Amino acid sequence: SCALRLRLRLRFRLRLRLPWNTLFCIFTMMSSEATTKAASQIEILLKPSDVNTEEEYYKKLIRRGIEEFNYETFSNVCVQRNHHNVTGVINDVAMNTINATDCTHVREGVVSGKNRGKGLYATRDFAVGDRVLIEPPLVAMQHERNRNDAIVCSFCFRYVGSIEKQIGQRLFQQFSSTHEMQEQQQNEQLMTATPNNTAAEEAARRSSDLEILNSMASVGEPKLPLADEHFPLPMEHRCVGGCYREVFCSNECAQNAWNSHERAMCIGNNNGDQEEHAKIRASIMHQFIEHAKDTNDIFILAAKVVAMVTENASLALSDTNNNMTFLEALERAWEPFSRVQKAIWWDIVAIPSDVEEKDEESFRQQLIQVASGSLELLCKAWPDRAQAFPGLFSLPVWGAIVGMFELNNLELVVESPVENYFLTVDGLADEKQKMAILPQTQPFLDALDVNYDIPCLGTALFALQSNCNHDCDPNCHPFKDETDINGSCVLVARKPIQKGDELTISYLEDDQLDWSRRQDALSDYGFVCKCARCESEVSQTRGRHHSKMKI
Repeated sequence: SCALRLRLRLRFRLRLRLPWNTLFCIFTMMSSEATTKAASQIEILLKPSDVNTEEEYYKKLIRRGIEEFNYETFSNVCVQRNHHNVTGVINDVAMNTINATDCTHVREGVVSGKNRGKGLYATRDFAVGDRVLIEPPLVAMQHERNRNDAIVCSFCFRYVGSIEKQIGQRLFQQFSSTHEMQEQQQNEQLMTATPNNTAAEEAARRSSDLEILNSMASVGEPKLPLADEHFPLPMEHRCVGGCYREVFCSNECAQNAWNSHERAMCIGNNNGDQEEHAKIRASIMHQFIEHAKDTNDIFILAAKVVAMVTENASLALSDTNNNMTFLEALERAWEPFSRVQKAIWWDIVAIPSDVEEKDEESFRQQLIQVASGSLELLCKAWPDRAQAFPGLFSLPVWGAIVGMFELNNLELVVESPVENYFLTVDGLADEKQKMAILPQTQPFLDALDVNYDIPCLGTALFALQSNCNHDCDPNCHPFKDETDINGSCVLVARKPIQKGDELTISYLEDDQLDWSRRQDALSDYGFVCKCARCESEVSQTRGRHHSKMKI
């Protein structure tokens, strides 16, 4: 199938060890040893989300998405706390002829004796298969291990370059990674070969193949039939700062990324710094990225958040019309992330099976050391930002940001045009045309083998979708097909949905597990599921047990 499911991804098995209020008290004690400036910032950054301001925040978020960015499906949903009287709220909005964006009313309430926090609700009816929500990420990244498999825009995650470049880069990396070993083996064979031995010919052929793949990866030549006609991709645009790591689908995406976070993240030298300073900063940033690749690449995504917050806070302070204090500017810049559930990374990672219980403290200390090493490199790379925002660069806040992604991220998936290209060739109705093309395309498909359909894979955080609660029989599921060419999350109705219904998804990749196994997996999220499916299965189990007792 051309369709790909956007799966929930959990990098570690998680278990909640301390409630947030307890963690907050710990942070307060830790910050008392810091400067007054850092302590006041940490207090803002780690305080629980303000329920009283949620209503206005989500109103603005949805309204801005519709009016400024044309995110039409934003009008399909609203955010509600504690699931109280949602239908009444939506009907009140409709009666007053207010835009559907105003349905984000927050009220206190409890359903069936269960307080489930916030939820996402439908503002209209949906049939099975309808697209309920299409939402771009608040912040996202492509996995480091996926970069050789997919060349995508670093801002919107749309594929760029050409089909030839996509295939060429993947195969060139694949073949060149083993080239030295093959060359050594070939040299050994040549030393013992007879004049008729084919080893030399094989070596020459492989060398020629590498040259072709290198040409495809770098300039997109030679061209493949039908590629540009059926799958034209936007040309690559370089990073504003001259960074070799990132490419973009347009100058607009390149500039948006620069203004958002890339000004800080860039490891190039064209960002306006003095040459020597730029080299030092780029070198340390490179060390930070390599450290993250070796330990936990979510550190790179966490750094994006820090960059975004410092950029937005600095921008607010530079606006003379705002008259904002430093802490007010920081709080506003942090607001999108303050709404997301957080926990400290090293406190919520479950002990691996090969670590004995007596070694738990040592294991967690190692995680702290890894996080501390990452943060230390980031402080060295961004000394001015670290000095201005010491609370944001504190270890407790850094741990909370990393933990935020471990608890809330969705796997970002964008289907590969390479897969669709080969499917198109294979599905040509004109048999003569197909037979003429296959000799040119089949060798590449054979070389890619089962990996021909690898998509762009990454991690993303979505402001609205992150409010979806779990259900073992959800009415929505994340689902993307070949028409979805960027990193947006797409929620599709998997059963009929009525206006006012809560929109739920499954947090589990395998929803066919029995009740006990589902509860075990969901315990990592810190709750016991009491959805209708779970309650029904528990009731049936009790009924069978009761019948056996009578017998």
